[in-house]
Amino acid sequence: MLKSRLAVTRANSLRGHSSSQLFLIAALAIGLGALAHGSRHVDSSVASIPAPTQPVVQQVVQSAPGQVLAKVGAQAASALAETPVKVARDAEIDDGQTFAELLTSQGVSDAEAASAMNALAKIYDLRRLKAGQDVTLSFLRTGRQEVFTGAVFQPEDTSEIGIDRSADSGFKAELRPIPVTRGRFAAQGEIRSSLFEAGDAAGVPHAIMATLIRTYSHDIDFQRDIHPGDSFEVMYDQSVTAKGKAVGEGTIIYAAMHIGGKIKPIYRATFSDNTIDYFDETGHSIRRALLRTPVAAARITSGFGMRMHPLLGYSKMHKGVDFGAPTGAPIFAAGNGVIEDIGFRNGYGRYIRIRHNGTLSTAYAHMSRFNANLYRGARVAQGQVIGYVGMSGRATGPHLHFEVLVNGAQVNPMSVNLPTGRILDGKLLTAFKQGQSRVKQEFGNLLNQKKQPSTTATASGHFIPASTSGQSLNSSATGKL
Repeated sequence: MLKSRLAVTRANSLRGHSSSQLFLIAALAIGLGALAHGSRHVDSSVASIPAPTQPVVQQVVQSAPGQVLAKVGAQAASALAETPVKVARDAEIDDGQTFAELLTSQGVSDAEAASAMNALAKIYDLRRLKAGQDVTLSFLRTGRQEVFTGAVFQPEDTSEIGIDRSADSGFKAELRPIPVTRGRFAAQGEIRSSLFEAGDAAGVPHAIMATLIRTYSHDIDFQRDIHPGDSFEVMYDQSVTAKGKAVGEGTIIYAAMHIGGKIKPIYRATFSDNTIDYFDETGHSIRRALLRTPVAAARITSGFGMRMHPLLGYSKMHKGVDFGAPTGAPIFAAGNGVIEDIGFRNGYGRYIRIRHNGTLSTAYAHMSRFNANLYRGARVAQGQVIGYVGMSGRATGPHLHFEVLVNGAQVNPMSVNLPTGRILDGKLLTAFKQGQSRVKQEFGNLLNQKKQPSTTATASGHFIPASTSGQSLNSSATGKL
């Protein structure tokens, strides 16, 4: 009864308002009836609003004080506002495009793009940004409006740069390391067209396959000796990111090439003086005096002997072997030695000659460029990059002209007798044989584990932390040879 009288009194106090104002208030109340009825935070003066039928709603509106209506309206506006949504977009830096231009192309204002780029410039050399760099932009979207909140990109495998909006509405940038884990992997694959392709199919990093080729190049001609149906095995240590991406240099622990029905295994060994070498199963070092193939991804295009010279048009003695390879392919020193000649030498083009001992030298011609750190008298190690394939001098296409000289005279690089290196015997050979068994067992275990559920695995191998796996032939468990 008391509530009814109060409602009549409040209604009388509102009769002075115009009908149009009452219509607006009534319309607002009708739209809010269900919201006010269901909210736990509505003011106590409207918490007891009856069910929202038309007559009752108008009665409540007519009896509600102005400040209560204002509060209900504010609550309604807040409840009906669209919820902000985080949005991420990937973009790629175009050739010649600046970081700020990338941002503005994605709808960021000029001022904010400049602010973000200035923040980035404080920790990163903007000149290092390359075309093709992927950048992830983040926005806060409300309705049709977007607010730029930051960006992130990965300039290298082990770090990323984050740009975030700061409290003063500016931007700040920071370099964040990406954690890597050292792990041990095992893989095997069948060769159908090339060893590199087989490695790709098995999930082996290119750097490991390149090391495998370089390690075996003392004994195997990868153009003439490898055929479809041959296969390989490899176990290696490699640092990887959380996403499984290989970073840095890996280390081959064991490998085997299955060629023409024969198996050629190699094992890594570390000696007490910290020197490292690879040996076959009999304990003979696979390192010979010279590499037979001192260039990556090569094929023999011209052998040693008489031939019709492609440019001179007459028969001429070809005193070396030509390895066809793409321009820019790395050329390796065939053995340890000293640079005794380097420069542009007429028909040879860019030319290097290395003296390995008192009688043996090697020469490399037609390079596109030299290793910038080399000079006459510089010492080089076997497998060190000394230059890159090109076609300088008299050449019809990119290739390496390779010569082996004995007492100053060119000999056939493919048939010269190359002495082997170190041979293990006695206690060293016994320890080496014991290490072989452990290596083979670990390799088999890794391949079998690939069939089990795992958080990190290769396509044809399996991963375990290197810290928990036995370092074959060179760990504290087996001792150094």
